[in-house]
Amino acid sequence: MSKVSKFYVGQSAEETITVTEKLIYETADFSGDYNPIHTSKDYAEKTRFKGRIAHSLVCEALTSKLIGMKLPGAGAVFITMSFVCTKPVFIGDEITATATIKAIDEERDILDMQVQCRNQRDEVVVECETRVLYLGPEEDYIKDEEYIN
Repeated sequence: MSKVSKFYVGQSAEETITVTEKLIYETADFSGDYNPIHTSKDYAEKTRFKGRIAHSLVCEALTSKLIGMKLPGAGAVFITMSFVCTKPVFIGDEITATATIKAIDEERDILDMQVQCRNQRDEVVVECETRVLYLGPEEDYIKDEEYIN
Protein backbone atom coordinates (compact mmCIF):
# COMPACT_ATOMS: atom_id res chain seq x y z
CA MET A 1 0.00 0.00 0.00
CA SER A 2 1.22 3.47 -0.87
CA LYS A 3 2.33 5.72 1.96
CA VAL A 4 0.33 8.61 0.44
CA SER A 5 -2.94 6.68 0.05
CA LYS A 6 -4.34 8.26 3.23
CA PHE A 7 -4.19 11.74 1.67
CA TYR A 8 -6.60 13.24 -0.88
CA VAL A 9 -6.51 16.02 -3.46
CA GLY A 10 -7.86 19.20 -1.89
CA GLN A 11 -6.78 18.24 1.64
CA SER A 12 -5.32 21.24 3.43
CA ALA A 13 -3.79 22.42 6.68
CA GLU A 14 -2.64 25.76 8.03
CA GLU A 15 -0.17 27.29 10.46
CA THR A 16 0.01 30.88 11.74
CA ILE A 17 2.82 32.99 13.19
CA THR A 18 3.22 36.62 14.20
CA VAL A 19 6.32 38.35 12.86
CA THR A 20 8.18 40.00 15.72
CA GLU A 21 11.33 42.05 15.97
CA LYS A 22 12.87 39.14 17.88
CA LEU A 23 12.03 36.79 14.99
CA ILE A 24 13.69 39.19 12.51
CA TYR A 25 16.92 39.19 14.53
CA GLU A 26 16.81 35.42 15.10
CA THR A 27 16.44 34.96 11.34
CA ALA A 28 19.34 37.35 10.71
CA ASP A 29 21.49 35.48 13.24
CA PHE A 30 20.60 32.10 11.75
CA SER A 31 20.99 33.08 8.10
CA GLY A 32 23.78 35.64 8.41
CA ASP A 33 21.61 38.07 6.41
CA TYR A 34 21.85 41.41 8.20
CA ASN A 35 20.62 43.40 5.19
CA PRO A 36 19.48 46.79 6.56
CA ILE A 37 16.05 46.36 4.94
CA HIS A 38 15.49 43.83 7.73
CA THR A 39 17.60 45.23 10.57
CA SER A 40 17.84 49.03 10.27
CA LYS A 41 14.76 51.13 10.99
CA ASP A 42 16.48 54.30 9.69
CA TYR A 43 17.48 52.66 6.41
CA ALA A 44 14.19 50.82 5.85
CA GLU A 45 12.02 53.91 6.47
CA LYS A 46 13.70 55.60 3.48
CA THR A 47 12.84 52.77 1.08
CA ARG A 48 9.68 52.12 -0.91
CA PHE A 49 8.54 49.82 1.92
CA LYS A 50 8.64 52.64 4.54
CA GLY A 51 9.77 50.18 7.19
CA ARG A 52 11.65 46.99 7.91
CA ILE A 53 10.47 43.84 6.17
CA ALA A 54 10.90 40.21 7.14
CA HIS A 55 13.36 37.91 5.42
CA SER A 56 11.66 35.63 2.88
CA LEU A 57 13.14 32.84 4.99
CA VAL A 58 10.44 33.53 7.61
CA CYS A 59 7.69 32.36 5.23
CA GLU A 60 9.90 29.58 3.88
CA ALA A 61 10.42 28.29 7.42
CA LEU A 62 6.69 28.55 8.13
CA THR A 63 6.06 26.52 4.96
CA SER A 64 8.63 23.93 6.06
CA LYS A 65 7.02 23.65 9.50
CA LEU A 66 3.55 23.27 8.00
CA ILE A 67 4.56 20.53 5.57
CA GLY A 68 7.03 18.80 7.90
CA MET A 69 4.79 18.79 10.97
CA LYS A 70 1.17 18.89 9.74
CA LEU A 71 0.54 17.99 6.08
CA PRO A 72 1.79 15.49 5.22
CA GLY A 73 3.79 15.68 8.46
CA ALA A 74 6.75 13.73 9.80
CA GLY A 75 8.46 11.93 6.93
CA ALA A 76 7.99 14.77 4.41
CA VAL A 77 11.02 15.63 2.26
CA PHE A 78 11.04 18.56 -0.18
CA ILE A 79 12.03 17.60 -3.73
CA THR A 80 11.33 20.96 -5.39
CA MET A 81 10.04 24.31 -4.23
CA SER A 82 9.08 27.39 -6.24
CA PHE A 83 8.69 30.37 -3.93
CA VAL A 84 7.38 33.78 -5.04
CA CYS A 85 7.12 36.78 -2.68
CA THR A 86 4.15 38.86 -3.85
CA LYS A 87 4.01 41.46 -1.05
CA PRO A 88 6.33 42.47 1.80
CA VAL A 89 5.88 41.04 5.29
CA PHE A 90 6.29 43.57 8.10
CA ILE A 91 7.00 43.33 11.82
CA GLY A 92 3.63 42.84 13.51
CA ASP A 93 2.06 40.98 10.59
CA GLU A 94 0.23 37.77 11.37
CA ILE A 95 1.02 35.29 8.60
CA THR A 96 -1.10 32.22 7.93
CA ALA A 97 0.30 29.57 5.59
CA THR A 98 -2.20 27.20 3.99
CA ALA A 99 -0.94 24.06 2.25
CA THR A 100 -3.22 22.21 -0.16
CA ILE A 101 -2.58 18.90 -1.93
CA LYS A 102 -2.97 19.39 -5.70
CA ALA A 103 -1.89 15.95 -7.01
CA ILE A 104 -0.88 12.56 -5.63
CA ASP A 105 1.53 10.05 -7.20
CA GLU A 106 0.85 6.83 -5.27
CA GLU A 107 3.50 4.83 -7.15
CA ARG A 108 6.30 7.13 -6.00
CA ASP A 109 4.74 8.46 -2.74
CA ILE A 110 4.91 12.04 -4.00
CA LEU A 111 2.53 14.91 -3.27
CA ASP A 112 2.31 18.06 -5.37
CA MET A 113 1.24 20.89 -3.08
CA GLN A 114 0.42 24.57 -3.20
CA VAL A 115 1.13 26.84 -0.26
CA GLN A 116 -0.20 30.37 0.14
CA CYS A 117 0.89 32.70 2.90
CA ARG A 118 -1.57 35.48 3.73
CA ASN A 119 -1.33 38.38 6.15
CA GLN A 120 -3.99 39.56 8.59
CA ARG A 121 -5.50 41.71 5.81
CA ASP A 122 -6.01 38.50 3.74
CA GLU A 123 -3.40 39.66 1.21
CA VAL A 124 -1.33 36.92 -0.43
CA VAL A 125 2.31 37.58 0.50
CA VAL A 126 3.82 34.31 -0.79
CA GLU A 127 2.85 31.76 -3.44
CA CYS A 128 4.63 28.42 -3.30
CA GLU A 129 4.45 25.27 -5.41
CA THR A 130 6.24 22.26 -3.99
CA ARG A 131 6.77 18.57 -4.67
CA VAL A 132 7.13 16.46 -1.54
CA LEU A 133 8.33 12.88 -1.09
CA TYR A 134 6.48 11.26 1.79
CA LEU A 135 8.48 8.58 3.61
CA GLY A 136 5.66 7.66 5.96
CA PRO A 137 4.72 8.47 9.53
CA GLU A 138 7.13 8.50 12.44
CA GLU A 139 5.77 5.28 13.87
CA ASP A 140 7.02 3.42 10.77
CA TYR A 141 10.58 4.01 11.92
CA ILE A 142 12.68 3.49 15.03
CA LYS A 143 12.75 6.68 17.07
CA ASP A 144 15.94 8.34 18.18
CA GLU A 145 14.67 9.46 21.57
CA GLU A 146 17.45 12.00 22.06
CA TYR A 147 16.55 13.72 18.79
CA ILE A 148 12.76 13.45 18.71
CA ASN A 149 12.20 13.98 22.43
